Amino acid sequence: MARKRSLLALLVAALLTGFGGLDFARAQEAPATEEGAKPKRKKPRGNNPNTDYGKAQTMLKEAGLYAGEVTGYKNAETTEAIRKYQEQNGLKVTGTLNNETREKMGLPKRKPPVKKKQEEGGEATPS
Repeated sequence: MARKRSLLALLVAALLTGFGGLDFARAQEAPATEEGAKPKRKKPRGNNPNTDYGKAQTMLKEAGLYAGEVTGYKNAETTEAIRKYQEQNGLKVTGTLNNETREKMGLPKRKPPVKKKQEEGGEATPS
């Protein structure tokens, strides 16, 4: 009986200490991202009328083209309202806040994405 208690005590001790260094908490964590991979960005919570889409939603609502809540996030209602605005103003109908639409609404233009410079010798030359 004493031997069973000592074995039980040893097992409990091993469980509590993590089997000699095996860290169960770390084993249950999410897998690490690959080296060089960007971490996923979480979408901010709550409404933000100060974004470009929030400003556009406010303007579209005042014009009677948008009936939804001013959230600052693009949604189906926002896309449809932007399409109507573009049609009414003779713009290319895309449903997005492209630079032409932004300019007409008085919003700042978006800058094109910055392209990374290619490393030397990375491009093949014709022979």
